[in-house]
Amino acid sequence: MEIDAWQLKVIIRETAKEAVEEYIRRSNPTSDEITYSKACRRYGEGWLDHQIAIGAAKWIRKGVYQNSPKIFSIKQLDDLKYGPSSQLRAAMG
Repeated sequence: MEIDAWQLKVIIRETAKEAVEEYIRRSNPTSDEITYSKACRRYGEGWLDHQIAIGAAKWIRKGVYQNSPKIFSIKQLDDLKYGPSSQLRAAMG
């Protein structure tokens, strides 16, 4: 597989962007959290319920009680909904 300079630049830029986002998530884990109700508004309740049903979207409780909010990872939901960036797909494909 041969890539040109533009494709290499796009791959490096997208990889660096992912690395910075991962660093932010690791240094401040709460910045990547979203509650079930906010996730429903952002991604759609039907889509989110389907992802939970098939086991693709994982959640944790923010407390020990049954009515404690369900917390999802924004990164995980974005990856499920949108996949890799369109620029990276174009460069790799």
